[in-house]
Amino acid sequence: MNVGSNWFNSLAESLQSYRRYIPAALTLWTGTSLSLAAAALVWHSENQRMQVQFDEQADRLNVTLQQSINHNLEVLYSLQAFYNASTEVSRQDFKQFVQPALSRHSAIYSVNWSVRVPAAQKAAYEAAIRAEGFPAFQIYERTRDQKPIEAKVRSEYFPIIYREALEEDNKLIGFDVASSPERKAALEKSVNTGKIAASAQIKLVSNNQPGLQVFLPVPRRTTSLDNSVKNRENLMGVIAGLFQITHMVDFSLESLNLDSINFYLYDNSATGKERFLVRYDSQAKQLIDNPKLEKPELTNVRGEICQNPSACTRLLNVADRQWMLLVLPGNGYNGLKTHQGSLAICAIGLLMAGSLTIYLLMSLERTAKVEQQVYDRTIQLKERTAELETALKKQETQFKLIQTEKMSSLGQLVAGVAHEINNPVNFISGNLIHTGEYTRNLLELVEIYQQQYPNPTPEVQDKQKEIELEFIIEDLPKILKSMNLGAERIRQIVLSLRNFSRLDESEMKSVDIHEGIDSTLMILESRLKPQADFPGIQVIKEYGDLPLVECFAGQLNQVFMNILTNAIDVLYDAQNQKNLLGQSFSNSPFLPTIMIRTELLNSNCVCVRISDNGTGMTENVKKRLFEPFFTTKPVGKGTGLGLSLGYQIVDKHQGSLRCVSAPGEGTEFSIEVPVRQQSQQSVSQVSTAVGVS
Repeated sequence: MNVGSNWFNSLAESLQSYRRYIPAALTLWTGTSLSLAAAALVWHSENQRMQVQFDEQADRLNVTLQQSINHNLEVLYSLQAFYNASTEVSRQDFKQFVQPALSRHSAIYSVNWSVRVPAAQKAAYEAAIRAEGFPAFQIYERTRDQKPIEAKVRSEYFPIIYREALEEDNKLIGFDVASSPERKAALEKSVNTGKIAASAQIKLVSNNQPGLQVFLPVPRRTTSLDNSVKNRENLMGVIAGLFQITHMVDFSLESLNLDSINFYLYDNSATGKERFLVRYDSQAKQLIDNPKLEKPELTNVRGEICQNPSACTRLLNVADRQWMLLVLPGNGYNGLKTHQGSLAICAIGLLMAGSLTIYLLMSLERTAKVEQQVYDRTIQLKERTAELETALKKQETQFKLIQTEKMSSLGQLVAGVAHEINNPVNFISGNLIHTGEYTRNLLELVEIYQQQYPNPTPEVQDKQKEIELEFIIEDLPKILKSMNLGAERIRQIVLSLRNFSRLDESEMKSVDIHEGIDSTLMILESRLKPQADFPGIQVIKEYGDLPLVECFAGQLNQVFMNILTNAIDVLYDAQNQKNLLGQSFSNSPFLPTIMIRTELLNSNCVCVRISDNGTGMTENVKKRLFEPFFTTKPVGKGTGLGLSLGYQIVDKHQGSLRCVSAPGEGTEFSIEVPVRQQSQQSVSQVSTAVGVS
């Protein structure tokens, strides 16, 4: 009895001692259960969100690819509309229309125009094309080893007549598209249905990349809507676009973030191995068009994301063909990174609330200190930036004022010099006329004396020999003529100075642009002539028929002067480099050349293009070309304000100043100004505010 009682008392005491751990155990169990339950819910939510994100990415990829395809095909539709709206499209018209499209659409490899030539008209058509400037033209086809041969006898031909491509190859002119088995089916379908049609996958000859040929027929303007086989005689021709599949897809990837997303592109309209087009490897971040490297990850199709394979496929329409897009998750798509939220919730639920609170308080305090430091530093940087901008504007204003004073002084000097020189030149030129007449009279009188007195006295004969009378009679008219040419030359130089500066004209006037350019060249003529170790600069002028332009002539002449001076300096530097390298480094002599072309762009816009064959400039220099104080010349050779002021002058005339240049390819400046200013008053106000007279 005592033993049982003692055991019971001992057990009660033990339970009493562990009783204080019950709340801790319940707290641990509850906290762990709640943390695991929350983590499980978040895990499930993350899986659903991952599925939604995958579907969104697949849809976005599908839409982007379809837009890229439609965007490229739209070029062919635009060209078709151009043909329908034109009575005749020349080779130059075709080139001008297609070239901008090629520069904007990297997926377009080439655009061709093929006409339908019946067999009976083949010889006559070949003769007509030869007469256009293609003496060796003939309609041909290729053998299996790509050798050109004369086209076989067929009922009709579709030779390439116009062609514009990224890689120009005039040898393709005359190739019969209908002779190619890879293209014939799509061509026939397009011609028979009168609608756009695309070929199966083909390999481009130049780079062996996958491509496809798309055909779009163009009926004659008088044809009916029916363009069936029986009405093929009403077919004008076929527009053919050759597209690079990889470039078409790569253009779409630029706007997408496809981390851990792979996709495969198939042609459902093809069969067998021809179905595969291209695949994207997210790990290598590259497109793979080799069928041997296709290797689709079919295990992922049956995975958690693609439980239904149709959920990972999308369909694309390419002309009359249907492509299939297979989108698959890549390695690591459904990894631990995807479930970071649920794992974090589980970990946070097991931490002590007090430690988390202390950590947050410490983090907030540290963050507040960092933000305050960043704010203070930002204020300091803004103040310093404002000071630098103010200093830069002040310096720029000072340079503009100096330039204004220089131009004002130049105007006064030119006006004074022109007035002072014109008077004596007119006096000399006017008297030379009378002097010539007097000289002729005296020479006639001497001739009469010689006839009347053929035997002069010895004293007269000695004097004739002493003064060389016969030489004087022959040379005196030449001297007077040379003096007259010199006086006329002085008058032209004075006139060029006045035409160049025009600083005495404070209002906008209608002037001849060509006159200003010629005056500028007259002033720079000494730098254009040959000198020691310099062959001189050849100036080629191609002037168009321009109307009078309403402008501040002196300011525009200053722009011409700055651009031409820079071109001369560049050509001098290029010749100096040529002299240093020696003739052994170049087989062809260097001929410094400046070309000036003018043209009327439209009814209210003229363009002046000044180009040189110098060394060109890099992209970094072009970006800063019109910045104030930026110059590539040595210290003391330039202020860096010439092109900056020129840009402002052209802008004040409501025009534009652009530069096209590349290293080793020379430089071209294009100056576009309106023929009539829309608001002459506003331009005058701006001109006065800047201080350019």
